[in-house]
Amino acid sequence: MGAERTPSLYFVSAPVDFALVGGASIATFFGLSLFHDGSRTETIWTLSAALVWVVNWPHFSATSQRLYRSRSHVAQYPVTAIAVPLLLAAAVVGAFLSPEGVAPWLVKLFVLWSPYHFSGQSVGISLLYARRGGFPIGRYERLALSGFVFGTFLVQSALGETGQRTASFYSVEYPTLGLPMLVPEVLRIAMWVCGATFVALAVRTSLRARRLPPAILFLPAITQYVWFVLGWRVAAFNEFVPFFHALQYLLVAWMMHLAESAQERGASDPRRQVVAQSVRFALVNVAGGALLFWLLPRIGALGGYGLPFASAVVLSAVQIHHFVVDGVIWKLKNPRVASPLSASFRDLWNPPQERPAPRVLRAA
Repeated sequence: MGAERTPSLYFVSAPVDFALVGGASIATFFGLSLFHDGSRTETIWTLSAALVWVVNWPHFSATSQRLYRSRSHVAQYPVTAIAVPLLLAAAVVGAFLSPEGVAPWLVKLFVLWSPYHFSGQSVGISLLYARRGGFPIGRYERLALSGFVFGTFLVQSALGETGQRTASFYSVEYPTLGLPMLVPEVLRIAMWVCGATFVALAVRTSLRARRLPPAILFLPAITQYVWFVLGWRVAAFNEFVPFFHALQYLLVAWMMHLAESAQERGASDPRRQVVAQSVRFALVNVAGGALLFWLLPRIGALGGYGLPFASAVVLSAVQIHHFVVDGVIWKLKNPRVASPLSASFRDLWNPPQERPAPRVLRAA
């Protein structure tokens, strides 16, 4: 029997988890708001462009690594692993063949889906910490939390879709939906109603359970509010929002990778295994991110369409694939997902030692 330990609320530790889940991005927002003019300066752009290589792009690769890491994973999700990429490849071909007909709608789908995906991750991470902390989240609490988090993106997306105009992603222009101004205002009210309801329900649960909810449970929602409501007017901060979203994701994906590796390889020399698997995770996904976001657009541009157009089409398809896969492979109802995500770095680095079997005394 192993030595018992109190389950850890955090993947790594309170400071690390709070920083990666949202604390670092909130601090950056206030830093840029108070001590910077908020514009996209050359320094801001250069730093953001450098970070995509080591965080933003690798977080997309981490999804593919998890899905395609073994035949059993592919067999578990055949539609997601095989059919979806084929459909997206067909959409990419159609976009190249019809730059003004298909391409704008492929880009439009990516633009609308991207903040929805951010929101889904924020809700998922909140529920994950609630589960790790043993804090019950019922159906109505989940609906209220989702309403607030998804409301932050819906309000800003609706604002961007008001009026009749065009926007662009790289060189591809796409239309707005022409929504009336009433829509974002109604959504804003609904967002705050859902937020207040979630807080009230969390207080009720705390009183019944006679315990406080873990503070980190609220952090993803607060972070999402900073990203989409407070921060949208600060251009310099907006440059880094995808980076902070990717940090959240990589924390969870890295821990999942370590936990699954430990289950597959056993507990022999665990510290060496953690280091080796962490290095492997980093190298594979930096290389995978470069393949997806640097090499593939350049291959697409070989047909004479130009790199900006090829980037818009290929990167839209790559990110849509990421959105689809993430919606499938991270279901907490699946024991293959829930079990590894209950692990902590502490237990992987220093597994509980097996207690020696009791000695049996025999009569002389």
